[in-house]
Amino acid sequence: MAIKLSKKRLSQSGNAAREILRGSFIGHPVIIRNLPFALYLTFLSLVAIWSAHRAESRVREISKKVVQLNELESEYLEAKSNLMKMGTESSVRQRSHAIGLIPSHRAPARITAPADE
Repeated sequence: MAIKLSKKRLSQSGNAAREILRGSFIGHPVIIRNLPFALYLTFLSLVAIWSAHRAESRVREISKKVVQLNELESEYLEAKSNLMKMGTESSVRQRSHAIGLIPSHRAPARITAPADE
């Protein structure tokens, strides 16, 4: 009896496989009744895949922008420190000496305008 049941199940699974390969299961009333729900689930899965792909691309963009921002910040700090060094009196004196200017040894005189004008 157990052998007959297994042969019956085997023949049923073989028939099911043949129906799937032929495509005759598509017209079955249960399939047609559940088709809108299956299409809805397919649409939702496509939206989920699209949104995950878009989120990953945004994450990649953000990481590139962070790297770019760090590079620009380091360039800014370097330029700022160079400008501060260039503004010191000793640096100005060295650069002016290189082009032939020498500092004056006497203090500048104050010029006053006459009061009657």
